[in-house]
Amino acid sequence: MGILSIRDLTKRYRNGTLANDRISLSLEPGEIYGLLGPNGAGKTTLVRQILGLLKPTAGSITLDGIDLVANPGYARANIGFLPQGQFDMQAVHVDELIELIGKLRGLSKAEARSRTEELIERLELEPFRHTSIHAASGGVRRLAGFATAVIARARLLVLDEPTNDIDPVRRQLLWSMIDELGGEGSTVLLVTHNLAEAERVIDRLAIIDHGRILREGAPSSMRSVVSDRLRLSIVAGAAYVPHASLIGDGAARHYLLDERDLPEVSVWLVDQRNSGAILDFHIGPPTLDDIYAVTVAPTQPDVLA
Repeated sequence: MGILSIRDLTKRYRNGTLANDRISLSLEPGEIYGLLGPNGAGKTTLVRQILGLLKPTAGSITLDGIDLVANPGYARANIGFLPQGQFDMQAVHVDELIELIGKLRGLSKAEARSRTEELIERLELEPFRHTSIHAASGGVRRLAGFATAVIARARLLVLDEPTNDIDPVRRQLLWSMIDELGGEGSTVLLVTHNLAEAERVIDRLAIIDHGRILREGAPSSMRSVVSDRLRLSIVAGAAYVPHASLIGDGAARHYLLDERDLPEVSVWLVDQRNSGAILDFHIGPPTLDDIYAVTVAPTQPDVLA
């Protein structure tokens, strides 16, 4: 049995909405487990039940074999949590918040202060230590929140979109720290949409939609979904590509195509670029984002030739 074990977890709200539908998963000690899904997929409901903030309609949740449904206080005492929203204590300074949460999590005054100093240095928060949470930027608030989640050793860490609003340099720093936590034996449940960056630290992941787990496994095993396909990115232009499935929109459109169609598609792309219909293109292996997109919203070829 894993450190966190969820079996047939179901949550139906009073209005009839089925938010979680017989979810089962297990997290092992030291594992970094990604939970992926679109807005409204049921991730927040699942997290709230794990934290003991919401009672399930049916099913079980155990942490270290302790029933969290019957003992929600055990969850709150043994799970470090970084929420996606903001903190209520807006008037306190960054260092005050981190130290206060450390003491609330059971650290002595000296331990909380020492650990606060360590985290401020690691997260490069020194210039902001005396900034109030209210006045701090979104990125600084996010880093301070991460510090409060990890200041005391917890049996389980639940991190909800930990890198939101954080600049690229500190994002890499944060991912490195999350990787270190797993290496030190901490179990991490990571809710994120930043798949490209998270992929290097995730051991296993589950894709959830409409309250159900659609696919689960290691990132490498997930690639079997698109094992014979390639990712095509087109800059500026071309909603239509022969033999290809559109999986993204914006400044760069992304497509998946079968390897066997590459010669024909390549000729078409070069012609399009030479005529000015597209600015540029790039072909490479599929990413974890592509696997997620195909799983949650399977695409169909724009044209089947």
